[in-house]
Amino acid sequence: MQRRWANISLAIALVFFLLSLAFRHNPVAPYVLAGSLASLAGGVADWFAVTALFRHPLGLTWLPHTSIIAKNRDRIIDAIVVLVQNELLSLEFITATLNHFNVIDLLIQWLRLEGESEPEVIRRLLPEMLDLLPVDRLGDLLASYLDRQAGNWSVADMLAEWIKWLIQSEKDRDLFRFLGREAESVLNTVEFTEDIEQRLKGMIEHYSKTTTKKLLVGVLESMGTIDYKELSESIRIHLIEWIDSEHAFEQFELALVRVRLGLKDETKIRRTAEEIKMQLVRQIPWAGLLRRGVDQLKTAARDGSLARELGHWGSEIADGLVTDPARREHLESLVKELAFGLLKRYHPLVGRLVRDNLQSMDEREWIDKLEWYVGRDLQWIRINGALVGGFVGLIMELVLRLTHVGL
Repeated sequence: MQRRWANISLAIALVFFLLSLAFRHNPVAPYVLAGSLASLAGGVADWFAVTALFRHPLGLTWLPHTSIIAKNRDRIIDAIVVLVQNELLSLEFITATLNHFNVIDLLIQWLRLEGESEPEVIRRLLPEMLDLLPVDRLGDLLASYLDRQAGNWSVADMLAEWIKWLIQSEKDRDLFRFLGREAESVLNTVEFTEDIEQRLKGMIEHYSKTTTKKLLVGVLESMGTIDYKELSESIRIHLIEWIDSEHAFEQFELALVRVRLGLKDETKIRRTAEEIKMQLVRQIPWAGLLRRGVDQLKTAARDGSLARELGHWGSEIADGLVTDPARREHLESLVKELAFGLLKRYHPLVGRLVRDNLQSMDEREWIDKLEWYVGRDLQWIRINGALVGGFVGLIMELVLRLTHVGL
C-alpha cells in the first residue's frame, strides 16, 4: 500500500510538471514548475536510495553502492546475532530475569493443577518416552552396578539385625503363626498321611531284622494291633497340637536366636550367606524384570491410571513443599544453580540458532523478508521526499521571485 502511494506521489509531481510546461504563460506556472521539479527530484532520489538498499535500481548492477543489504548480508547477520545474544537476550539479562522468578512456587502451582491437559499429556507422552529407553542396556548396567555394590554390604549382618527386630517387635509370633498355618495345611493333606504310613512301615521293617522280631510284628499285624493308618493319623494330630502349643513357639524363637548368633559369630555361616547373596544377585534376570516394569508403566500410562497416581503424588509433594519453607528454599537454590549452569553452557546456542536460521535463507527470501518488515515504512521516505522537495522548490522559487522584484 505504501509503495503504491509513493508511486502516486511521483506521478502527481510528474503531472504537475507537465501541466506547468503546457500552461507556462500562466502566472502560476513558474511556481508549479519549480515545486514539481523539486518534488520529482526528491521523490526519485529517495526512490533510488530505498531501492538501492534491497536491489539494483532498474537492474543496473554497475551502479556503485546498490543492493547494499545483499552485499553486506554476512555483516548484517553478525550484527543481528550480536544484538540478540549480547543485548536483547544477554546472559546477564536472562540471569537477572530468572532471579526474579520463584521457581518452586511455580512448581507448586503446576503440581496442584487439576485440569485435564496435564494428565492427557502425560498419558500420551510417557509411553513414547518409555519406548526410547534402552531396556536391555539399562538392565546390564543395573546388574553390573549391583554386582559391584553387593560386596559393600553384609547380608549376614542385615539378616541378624532383621531377626533382632523381629524378636524385639514380637513380629516373630506372627511369622510363626503364618508358618504354622502353612505347616498344618500340609499335614492335613492325603499325600502327607500316605507318606507317613509308608515311612512307618519302612521303620518297622528296618526294626524287625531278626526272625523273632519279624514273627512278633507279623502276629501283631494279624491281630490288628498295628494299624499304620491309625498311627499316621495319630502322628498328624499330635504334630498339629504341638505346632499350636506355646512350647513350639519357644523352640521357634530359640532357633531364631541361634540363627542370629550364627550369622554374627560363625565365619562359615557368614561366608555361606555371602556366597548365596552373590549367586542370587548374579542369577536374577535384571533386564527381564526391568522390561516387565517398563511394560507395566506403559500400560498404566495408556489407561490413565499412572497419570491419576502422579496427580495424587503431585498434590502431596506440593503440600510437603508448602509446609517446609527450608526445603523449599533449598530446592529453589538448587534449581536456579542448575539453570544458571545450563544457561552459561548453552547460551551461545542463542546466537547460533539466529545465525543458522538467517543463513538458511537464500538471497531472495532474505531480501523479501527484510523488505516486508521494514520496506513498507521506508516507502514513506519517498512520499515525504516528494512532498518536502515540492515544498522546498516552491519556497525557493517564491524567494527568487521576491528577490528579483525587490531588485
